[in-house]
Amino acid sequence: MNIPDLRKALHEGIVLFQFQKIDGTLRSARGTTCPDLVPSPDTPKGKRTPEQQAAYERQTVTFYDIDKKAWRSMRIDTIWSYQRALKLSE
Repeated sequence: MNIPDLRKALHEGIVLFQFQKIDGTLRSARGTTCPDLVPSPDTPKGKRTPEQQAAYERQTVTFYDIDKKAWRSMRIDTIWSYQRALKLSE
């Protein structure tokens, strides 16, 4: 699994992916981190220190869930698959 590619795809558009939830079930989601696709009220407001960000990125991927209209995160080791659904520049 190439996590930098996943993060890049999330930033460029919408990604379909599957990951394993804490209870063991698989969850499918459509997500993004593309600023143009996240509604204004839901844009991130806080900032992490560089140290906090580095530690967070080693363990998790954060995304805006298109269907639930909320920010979610998943542990990197639980990601089963992903594929780009929409690249904003297309």
